[in-house]
Amino acid sequence: MAEETSSRPSLLTRMKGYLKEAPFFCKIIELVLCVIATGLVTGPFQQNQFRPTDIHHIAIFHVAVCGYIFINAVLIMSYLLGERLPKKTALIFSTMGAILCCTAGLILIRDWDNFSSNLIHAYLQEYSDQTVAAGSFAILAALVFAIDTYFTNKND
Repeated sequence: MAEETSSRPSLLTRMKGYLKEAPFFCKIIELVLCVIATGLVTGPFQQNQFRPTDIHHIAIFHVAVCGYIFINAVLIMSYLLGERLPKKTALIFSTMGAILCCTAGLILIRDWDNFSSNLIHAYLQEYSDQTVAAGSFAILAALVFAIDTYFTNKND
C-alpha cells in the first residue's frame, strides 16, 4: 500500500505536465473559435447588399481565419499521430495567427461600424449582428493564439 502512494506523481508534477499540454488545448480552442467566426460571417458575406465596399476585407478574413482553421486542424492531427512541431515553427504559427485573427476581427468590427450608420441598409440588422459577432470571435481567437504563444515559449 505504501509503495502505491509513493509512486504517484505529486500535484506540482501533474500541473507541470498539464501546462506542457496547454498549447495543444489552445489549438483546439483556436480551431473552434475560428470555425464559429467563419460560420457567423458566411451569411452576411453571401448577401450582395451587405458586402463591404472593399473586397479585400473579405479576402483578409478568409485568408486569416479560414487559413488557420486548416493549419490548426493539421497541427492537431499531427500531434495526435505523435509528431512534434519544432518550437520556433510553433511560435511563428501562433504569433502570426494572433496578428492575422486580430486584424480580421478589427476589420469586421470596423466594417460593421461603418455599415450600421448607413440608413439605406438598416433592414439587414441580423447580418450586421452576425458580422460583429464574427469579429468578436476572431479577436477571441487572437487572444487564445497569444496565450498559445506564451505557453509554447515558456514550456518547450
